Amino acid sequence: MNNNTEFEYYTEDNSNNLDIKEFLGKYLKFWPYIVASVLLAVTGAYFYNLTNPSEYKVEGRLMIEAETSGNVLDLTGNVPVSGIPLSNRIFNQINILKSRPLANEVLDKLDFDVEYYELGTFQNKEVYEESALQVVVDWEHTQLTESDFEISWNNNKSFSVNFPEGEYKKFNPDKSRSLLYEHPGFGPKSFSFDQWVELPFARFKVSVPQTESGDYLVQFRDRTSLVNQYVGDNYTVAQVNALSSILSIELVTTVPEKGRRYINELMATFLDNGLKEKNLQASKTVDFIDNQISGVSDSLSFIENKLERFRSNNRTYNIGSEGNTIFTKITELETVLSQERFKKQYYEQLQDYLVRESYDNIILPSGIGIEDPILNRLIEDLILLQSERSQYLTTQSNSSPSVIAVTKKISDLNESIKEVLRNVNKNSEMTVSDLERRLAKTESEFSRLPVTEQNLLRIQRSFTLNENIYTFLMQRRAESAIAMVSNSAPDKIIENAVPIFVPLKLKPLTNYILATALGFLIPIIIISIIIFTNVRIKDRKELEKKLTAPLLTSIGHNKTDKSLVVFNRNKSGIAEAFRALRTNITFIVPKDKHLTIAISSTIAGEGKTFTSMNLASAYSISDKKTILIGCDLHKPKIFDDFKLTNNLGLSTYLSNQVDNIDAVIQKTSFPNLDVVLAGPTPPNPAELLVKPRFEEMLLELKKSYDVIVLDTPPLGLTSETLSILRQVDLTLCVLRYNYSKFSFIEDINFLRESKGLKNIYAVFNDVSTKSLNYGGYGYGYYSDDKKSNVLDKVFKGSGRAAV
Repeated sequence: MNNNTEFEYYTEDNSNNLDIKEFLGKYLKFWPYIVASVLLAVTGAYFYNLTNPSEYKVEGRLMIEAETSGNVLDLTGNVPVSGIPLSNRIFNQINILKSRPLANEVLDKLDFDVEYYELGTFQNKEVYEESALQVVVDWEHTQLTESDFEISWNNNKSFSVNFPEGEYKKFNPDKSRSLLYEHPGFGPKSFSFDQWVELPFARFKVSVPQTESGDYLVQFRDRTSLVNQYVGDNYTVAQVNALSSILSIELVTTVPEKGRRYINELMATFLDNGLKEKNLQASKTVDFIDNQISGVSDSLSFIENKLERFRSNNRTYNIGSEGNTIFTKITELETVLSQERFKKQYYEQLQDYLVRESYDNIILPSGIGIEDPILNRLIEDLILLQSERSQYLTTQSNSSPSVIAVTKKISDLNESIKEVLRNVNKNSEMTVSDLERRLAKTESEFSRLPVTEQNLLRIQRSFTLNENIYTFLMQRRAESAIAMVSNSAPDKIIENAVPIFVPLKLKPLTNYILATALGFLIPIIIISIIIFTNVRIKDRKELEKKLTAPLLTSIGHNKTDKSLVVFNRNKSGIAEAFRALRTNITFIVPKDKHLTIAISSTIAGEGKTFTSMNLASAYSISDKKTILIGCDLHKPKIFDDFKLTNNLGLSTYLSNQVDNIDAVIQKTSFPNLDVVLAGPTPPNPAELLVKPRFEEMLLELKKSYDVIVLDTPPLGLTSETLSILRQVDLTLCVLRYNYSKFSFIEDINFLRESKGLKNIYAVFNDVSTKSLNYGGYGYGYYSDDKKSNVLDKVFKGSGRAAV
């Protein structure tokens, strides 16, 4: 007998296209958890903001001006030479303003090494310039830094110190750095005001407070941590806009007044350093001339005294007209010769600096009266490049590309200056030789004069020569000194920093945004993991989409300890589901047909026996003479729910222990419902079920019963079930909510498509209440499903699964 006929039912679309609404629906089921997570995260952000001090922005503005050569050149009548291009200079000055050396220099002038905090409920507030006491720290001694300790007092004579146990940084003055240190705790211990507190890990002095009592938390800050703070991410230097040379210097700080002081001191120190750099050339020129003047001044005094003595001894004061003419020529030649020798000495000194690459001591030729435009320009460029290299080195290493590029330019310029110096030196030597020859010729005329006049002229020549050199040097020194005095800082402050006591909203708002995002994303990620790693069936729509067999009904979770729900709770949602299943079957199989239904599942525990008993019950109460046959000879179950004995049953009949089927049919206490129990477990259940006697039994029973319901063994665990399914009109495969795996769907599809069992249909069993809706009526619509109170749950239990 093969009743495996495909009945007309309906056509399903098993397209694999993503259903956005269905996909989002999987997440919306968890919306209470998502909302709770977001609320919890926002609450956490609120308290986090309460425990963190507000931040304020302090801003100052500085104008960077184009650089020109110093005023020394202006005094000599030359046009100032432009320096580093403005765009490059802006970049250099930004790096200097961000540099650690400048920050260290500024902090030397400020008292930021001790911080005072007042105790608060959620956060401790830093007190600046309003502290009731002052602490002086001995930084030549070991100190515990970067963590708070407590100072409290009740009078103006003594105070107590308490270092709580915890992690500090231990500052070592010998190494000028701090290391992590687990402090075991100290205090409280009393000390006197204005006396040094001597401890192994600290040395400080506390001034007499302005109040009778108080309590402060104090924190020592070593220089490294302060520099890191003031050159960190909270400090920025940037152009106001791309077309402007004005720099905005911003500091985000928790204490606006400290920020104001730091920014203003930073800009002042920056301008002072710029002025010192600008005056450096003039200062070096003055020092060079002073060294020359020192020797000339001594010689001039000596010769002046010698001239006075000669005139006094020889009573000779005037020179004759012929001698005066010769004297004038010789004096002019000697003055020019001395200036050329002075220049030659400068060239030799400059050559030595270039060979040793000692650029710091080079002075501009124009500063000492050497008006060679080519050499002046080259030396000016060399000094500017060396200054640019020094600026780069404040924030970069020697191996950085910028420093390497500037060093290469300096090296190339060095070679160019050496080449020019060789030519200039050669010309200078020729000029000196020519002057010496002319001077020697003029001195030959000098020998015709009287001896006394010759001696007077010799002394007068030396005096006039040294006097001219002295006058020349003093003039140059005056020019350099005037240039140095008249110099001003190359840049200027446009706007001093002014504290704005309105906290920034961005950080708290950012915390709320991040908290909201995390509060939303974390549950979404967890839900996604649950969804995408889930291997168990929980969604009817997804089940229908993957199944090639129609799904006839969904059966809810059985909340009672009784399996015969249709009889015992006839007005429950589960009973209604079985009636709906019975109705759906009438659309598949003709009403007047004697119906044989096999109910199976992939594995045990999916509810096939529960479904078999209640479907048979549903048919029996509709006046259909129904028989339920327990075909699961491996694990018999039906007898217990019907309160029958399992001494005789299907195994007894199939093993020929009885001849008549009527001998194993048992009446139940319910009308229209008989059962054939599985009977004692045989040693060969698979062989019994595939015997012809089983098929003959079904034909015999069809004569007496309208509906035959077979509770078969699981498909995936036994081999005999497939032969049973080929002998029935309809097969129902039970899948259990949150128990059956998606791979079981493939097993059912395989039976339908590959094994030719077209009459297979599915039942979704034990569906949770929130996922179930009986024809639009929610939980509680049926009278037997009214929610019980807490006491009912305690005494009656929580029920069991529909299995």
